[in-house]
Amino acid sequence: MFGIMKACSCHKGSEERELRRMHYCGTCKTIGRLYGQKARVFLNYDAVFLGEVLADLQGSPLQFAPAYVSKSCFSIPQSDQVPFPLEYAAAANVVLAQFKLLDHVADSGSKLIRLVVGAYSQEFQKASQALSDWKFPFQDLEALMALQSVRECEASPRLERLAAPTAGATSLVFRHGAISIGAPSEVAETMANLGARFGEIAYLADAIRDKPEDAKKREFNALVATRTSARRARKLLREKQQEMVSLLEALPIEEARKENYSSRLQANLAPLLFRRQRPGRVVVVRDRRPGIMDSCCPDCCADICCCQAEMCCEGASFGCCECICSGC
Repeated sequence: MFGIMKACSCHKGSEERELRRMHYCGTCKTIGRLYGQKARVFLNYDAVFLGEVLADLQGSPLQFAPAYVSKSCFSIPQSDQVPFPLEYAAAANVVLAQFKLLDHVADSGSKLIRLVVGAYSQEFQKASQALSDWKFPFQDLEALMALQSVRECEASPRLERLAAPTAGATSLVFRHGAISIGAPSEVAETMANLGARFGEIAYLADAIRDKPEDAKKREFNALVATRTSARRARKLLREKQQEMVSLLEALPIEEARKENYSSRLQANLAPLLFRRQRPGRVVVVRDRRPGIMDSCCPDCCADICCCQAEMCCEGASFGCCECICSGC
C-alpha cells in the first residue's frame, strides 16, 4: 500500500510493543510462507494496519504460533498456523504492490520496474488467486486500477477524480476484509468508507510528498496537473484525516485501539500538514490552531513524527504537542 500508518514503538509499554511486533513481523512471515521469501520485500505498514483492524473486529485475540513469537526472521509458520487477518493482509499487500508497480511503469516507463513486475509474476498471480478464492470482486479492482492512467490523461483533470480509483480500490479491500471475517453489514460499510478515506489520504500524501521529485523526473503529479496549491492540498488532507478519525471512532473496537490508530495517522501526516521551520534532521512543526502548542519533531522514524523532549526540546521555549505526536 502507501506507508501512512507506520508505527513507532518508542515510549510504548512492553505489551503494546509486542502486539505491534506480532502484527508487523507476523504479516512479513505470512507473506514469506504463502508467497515466498522474496515477496517479503513488499511488506507495508498499511497492510499491517489492515490486519490489525481485522483482528480487532474479530473480538478475540489472535493466537500466534511459536514461529510468530520467535524473533528470528527465518522462523516462519506453517500454512495451517496463519490467522486469517494476517493471511488476508498478506494477500492484499502483495496484490496492491503489483498495482502500485504497474502505476509506476505507466507514469515513468521504467524498464527496471517492468522487469521487477515480471520477476514477481508468480507471486502476484498466487496472491490474486487467494483473493479470488475468498470471492473478492477482483474484476472491480482491476477496472478501478486501470482507470487511474485514463484519468491522468484527461485534458482538465480534477483532484477528486484522480484520487477516486485509489480510494475505490482501498474501499474494496477494506470492505471485503470485514465481510470475510463475518462482520455485520453496517461494520463492513464503515470499513468500506474507512478504506475510501484511507485511499484518498494516501493519494494526496503521495502527491504532496512526491511533487519536487516528480518535477525533476518530469513525471505525472496530481497537484501540478490540477493546479492545486500546497495550501489547498494540506487543507484537503487535514479534512480527510478528520473524516478517517471519525470512521475509526465508529468501529466496534476497544477505545485504546481507536486512539492508537488515530494518533498513528496524525503522527505520520504531521510532517506533510505543518511546515518545517528549521532545516536538518530536527524540525519544528507549528500548529497554529487555538489551544495547541508548538511541537518539536525529529525525523527519527522516517515518515513518522516522533516527539521526544530529550532529543529536541531541551532548552526550547515550546513544549511537545501530544495531539500531534501522541507521546510516541
